[in-house]
Amino acid sequence: MNDIKILDAKTAGKIAAGEVIERPAGVLKELIENSIDSGATVINIDIEKAGKKLIRVNDNGRGIKAEDLPLALMRHSTSKIEHFEDLDNLHTFGFRGEALYSIAAISKLTINSCEENKKGAMLQAEGGKITDQAPAPAIKGTTVEVRDLFFNTPARLKFLKSDMVERSHLLSCAEDAAMANPQIAFNVRTDGNKIYSLTAQNEDEAGIRSRLCKIFGDNIAKSLLFIQDAQFGFKAFVSPLDGMSAARDRQFFFVNRRPVVCKLLQQALYKAYQPYREKDRHPCAVIFMELNAAAFDVNIHPQKKDIKFEDESAVFNFVCSKIGSTLLKNNTSTNIEITSKEKSPQENITAVPQIPPVPQEAKIFSAHNNPWQKESFSPKKETEKFAEFLNVATPKDEPSLAACDSEEPPLYNFGKKEEEKNQTQKQTVYPKNDKTDNVLEQESSCAPAWFKGPYTYIGQLQQSYLLFENPQGLILIDQHAAQERVYFEEYLNQMETSSVQRQPLMFPVSIPLAASKADAVLAWQDFLRDAGFEISRFSAGTLLVNSVPHLLKFKEEDIKDFIISFSDVIGNPAKSDRDFKYRMISTMACKKSIKAGEKLNKAQAEALLENMKKCKDALHCPHGRPTLITLEMKELSRKFGRS
Repeated sequence: MNDIKILDAKTAGKIAAGEVIERPAGVLKELIENSIDSGATVINIDIEKAGKKLIRVNDNGRGIKAEDLPLALMRHSTSKIEHFEDLDNLHTFGFRGEALYSIAAISKLTINSCEENKKGAMLQAEGGKITDQAPAPAIKGTTVEVRDLFFNTPARLKFLKSDMVERSHLLSCAEDAAMANPQIAFNVRTDGNKIYSLTAQNEDEAGIRSRLCKIFGDNIAKSLLFIQDAQFGFKAFVSPLDGMSAARDRQFFFVNRRPVVCKLLQQALYKAYQPYREKDRHPCAVIFMELNAAAFDVNIHPQKKDIKFEDESAVFNFVCSKIGSTLLKNNTSTNIEITSKEKSPQENITAVPQIPPVPQEAKIFSAHNNPWQKESFSPKKETEKFAEFLNVATPKDEPSLAACDSEEPPLYNFGKKEEEKNQTQKQTVYPKNDKTDNVLEQESSCAPAWFKGPYTYIGQLQQSYLLFENPQGLILIDQHAAQERVYFEEYLNQMETSSVQRQPLMFPVSIPLAASKADAVLAWQDFLRDAGFEISRFSAGTLLVNSVPHLLKFKEEDIKDFIISFSDVIGNPAKSDRDFKYRMISTMACKKSIKAGEKLNKAQAEALLENMKKCKDALHCPHGRPTLITLEMKELSRKFGRS
C-alpha cells in the first residue's frame, strides 16, 4: 500500500475550510464582502449564540440567478474573474471562489436570492452537499443563513472561545466593514438585540467622521485629525498628540476598502509619531488608501488579511510624511492647570488607605481630616489613561545608592486565598517630647530589616521626595511610589481574601464604547466584580458602572478613563495569566496614589513611612521602581573629602 494518498473530497473540503474560516467572525467577513461586491446599499446582520447557532446576512444587492446557485457552492467558482491577469484589474473583495464552498462544508447553509424583476430561488446544503432547491419570494437581494457552524468538525468547535469573546470578534468584523463603507447602511443584531443601526453616509470627512462617532463614540472620533491627499487616494483620521491610547487596537488600515493588517503602514504610522510618542502610548488611526489593483498584491494571505505593495518605499515615505507634517502643524503646548491655594483640601486629596492597626498620626489621611493642599502648579494632561498597564516590571534589585538591606520580593498568588496570617502586632508612633522631637522609633520586634530608626522628618524636596534622617544618614522616599506600594498591597490582599469593599454610586457612570469593546469588557465582568466594580450593559455601546472599590475612591472621570483604557488591553479572561491581573491592580493603585508635585506635611509624611512598614516589599513600587534610597554618612563624608 502506498504511503502517500489522495484525500477524498469531503476531507479535503473540511481542511480547506479551515484556511478560510477559523471562527464565526470569518464566516461573517466573507458574507459581508459578498454583499458589498453585489452592490448592496443596505446590509442586515443577525447573530445568535455568538454565531455558532446562526449567522444571517441579508442585502439588497444584485442577487444570484437561480441556475447559478448550485455553482456558487462549488470550489473555485466565482463571478469576479476569469483569468489570472484579471487580478491586475480587480475591484472586488472576493475572487478565489472559496468562501461559500468553505462555509457550506462545515455548516447547514441556506441561500435565498433574487435578481431584480426576476423569480427568487432557494438552495439548502449541509456539510457541503446540496439537500434542497426550491422557488423563493421575489425579493431583490440575497439572504445567506449559516446554522450550526462546525457541527461536523467538533474539534474546531471545541477550541472556540467563550460566547462573549466570539461575539466581540463578530462585532469587530461588522465595525471594520462599516468604517470602510460609510455609503452602506448597516443594521446589526445579536440574539434579537439591536447593536448598530447605521444609516448611509457621504464618503467625505463629515460622513466618515459621523460613522466613526457611532463606533468609537463622540469623544474619540471628534478629536481625530483629518488628513487627505489625492496621491494614493489617501484619507486618514489620526489621534492628536494628547489623544494616544494605551493599546494598539485602535489602528485600522483599509486598502481599496479592504481591512488589512499591514506592518508597513503601521511602521509608517509609528515613525510619524516617534518624536512625540511617550513610552507605551499608541496612536489611534483610521487610514484609507485607494490604489490601482496592480499596485498591491492581496493574494499573499489565505484570508486576505495582509497585502504587499509594489513600491513599498514610496508608500512608507508618503504615509509617514503626511501624518508627520499634520502632527507638527497641530502640535500645541500642553495646558497648565494652576490650583488655587484657597481650593478646598478635599478636592486635591488622595487618601492613604487605613491598614489596621493605624497609628494615631495616620488618621490625618482620612477624607474628612486631610490638610493637603496644592500650593504650586503642576503640568496636568488629561487623566492618565492606563499608561503603564503593559509595562509592569518585576521588582528590581536595590539601586546602587541604597544602603538599606535588600529584601527578596514576595511571591503573590493572585486568585488564591493566603493562609491565615498572624495577627499584626500593634505599631505605635512615639509621642513628641524633648528627646525625640516627633521621631519615629524602630520597633525591633516587628519592623522590617530596612527600617533602621529612629527617623526624623526633615522636609519635602520639590514636592516629590520625602527626606528623613536616621542614624545611618539621609533617607529619600518617592512619595508616589511609596503610597502606590501601600495601596497595592492592601488592595491585592483584599482581592486575594475576597474582601474588597464596594462603594455604590449614587448615579451610575455611563461609559460609551464600541459594541465590540463593550462585549470584551463584559467578558471580564466576574473579575471586575471581585475587584469592586459592578458593571452592567445599558445599551449596545454603553456600559454602566454602579460601584467602585471603596479603597480607591475613584472620581467619575477616573472611572471612565479606567474602563475605556481597560477595554483597550484586555483579552480572553480564561486565558489571561496572573501577571496581567497583577498589572491591572498595580495600575489602579498607581492612578490613585499621591502624585509628584503634591505637598505633604510632616504628619502625613510620617504616617506614610509608618504604613510602609506594614508592606511585604516596601522597597519597590509594583512596577519595580525603588521607593526609597539611603545616602549613608560615610558616603557623604567621602563626597566632601572627609576621612
